[in-house]
Amino acid sequence: MAIITISRGSFAGGRSVAERLAQRLGHPSLSREDVLLQAARQYGISETELTRALNESPPFWQQVPGKRLAYVKCLTAVLLEHASTGNLIYHGHVGHLLLANIPHVIRIRPSMARS
Repeated sequence: MAIITISRGSFAGGRSVAERLAQRLGHPSLSREDVLLQAARQYGISETELTRALNESPPFWQQVPGKRLAYVKCLTAVLLEHASTGNLIYHGHVGHLLLANIPHVIRIRPSMARS
């Protein structure tokens, strides 16, 4: 079983790297957007609310400490569900953190090409 996480930064080409690697190895590829969509459906959370909670920090007077953690747990559950089926290539933010306790995960962070 091989799990590869590609943490993609802006304009680093992580999606392209993941898709090519998945094609070459014959492994399924899963994006952050796929995980967000599945978690929203599976746990009955609005995809917009889930995305906003993960991407934006609320003002200190509106913070609900458990809500963001609950959303991260939902994403982790969906990602682990896919990882448990065997080989996987995940590309998106924080995959290396969500799967941190799995020893057979290869973590890749593509850097921007410089000219």
